[in-house]
Parts: sequence; structure tokens; C-alpha cells
Amino acid sequence: MKRIFFYFYKTLAAFSRLTRKRSVYMYLICKAHKHNGVKFIGVPRYIDLNTYLDPLGGLEIGDRAAISRNVTILSHDYSYTTALRSIGKELPQDVAVFKSVSIGSNCFIGAGVILLPGTRIGDNCIIGAGAVVKGNIPSNSVLVGNPAKIVGATTTIGLEFHEKYAPKDIHVDKD
Repeated sequence: MKRIFFYFYKTLAAFSRLTRKRSVYMYLICKAHKHNGVKFIGVPRYIDLNTYLDPLGGLEIGDRAAISRNVTILSHDYSYTTALRSIGKELPQDVAVFKSVSIGSNCFIGAGVILLPGTRIGDNCIIGAGAVVKGNIPSNSVLVGNPAKIVGATTTIGLEFHEKYAPKDIHVDKD
């Protein structure tokens, strides 16, 4: 029954994009993911419709997080079955490992990012497009690559951006 509500609200969210009201879309997409088991701490800025959020092992998303297109967040891993069978261990059923994932407040997750089970992302992080992330990521980190590596600090980028662009050059996204 949870899946029915998930797809119902996700479909409504897709149609709500026709209204160009992001607040309506975000309300519906969050409601869909809540029905599926995702825990929200505050209100995210954006979650794309084409994002796969796996709450089986636990998934928590912080306030003002932005999750871009084609992001995959996994909280379970069935590859252990393959590994155990490769060494001759016959199992009566598949073996899964479940590890929760958390995304801190004010984080930006770029397009095509994959977050692996057990990942913990601190506050104010930027994860570059296509990165594959695993482990504990400290707050204010900028990550890119596969595997993802810390390449900078959001505080440094914030200062550079503030100095480089005059207020007239900045587009304010209004609902």
C-alpha cells in the first residue's frame, strides 16, 4: 500500500510541474518519499523527479538539501551474495547489508551522483555531478570524481563567488 501512495504522489508531483509552482511540486514529491520511508529533517530545496531514493536501510535528508536529476541513493547492498558464492558458500537465500544514509542541511547533490550504503554527508557540502560517494564526509566539503575525493571547501567557494559576482549578476529563484 505504501508503494501505491508513493507512485500516486509522485505522479501528482510530475503533473504539478505544469503549474510552475515549485512549492506544490516539492510538497508532493516529499510526501511521496515520506510514504516510502524517507525521513526529512526540515524542508529540502529541491528533489528531482528522476531521483532514486532507497530508504530500506534508512535515509535522512537535511533541511534545504538539493538533490539533482538521476541521483541514486542506496541504503542496501546485495553484492555480498555474489561474493560469498564466489568462494563456494551456498546460501539458502540472498544476503543483504542495510546501512543508513544521511545528507546534512544545505547540501547540493549534483546530477548523476551515487551515494553508497553507510554514507554520511555533513552540512553545507557540494557533491559534483557523477561522483560516487562512500563514507563519512565532513561538513563544508566539495567532492568530485569516482571514487569521490574532497577537492575544496564550500566556505572558500562561497567567498570566491561573493567577491566575483555583483548582486546584479545573481538570479534569485522565486517560487
